[in-house]
Amino acid sequence: MAHIYISGPVTGRENRNFDAFREAQRSLVDTGHTAIIPHQIVLPSATHERAMRTCINELTWWRFGGFSYDGVALLEGWEQSEGARLEKAVAEACGIPCRTVGEWLEAGRE
Repeated sequence: MAHIYISGPVTGRENRNFDAFREAQRSLVDTGHTAIIPHQIVLPSATHERAMRTCINELTWWRFGGFSYDGVALLEGWEQSEGARLEKAVAEACGIPCRTVGEWLEAGRE
């Protein structure tokens, strides 16, 4: 299955939207994917700019002998998130497919 980066709104959301990210991660893992959420790589005290650097670096870093991301799963509300829109644009520019979480889940069940 795919190694997926989960993108969605964080800033201004209660508990940095952790519950929605974690639920998506669990669902994707249950269908056989590997999934990473920003909360695993960004310190809670990070500025928005530092968080975006960390996330874009994570998303685009090519790991020789290791994994890179096969896709981006977009949480509900991603369209209203400046950071999620940027992550999607960068992923698409790098040839990384972007789908909603639901679309990844459906593909994983096939």
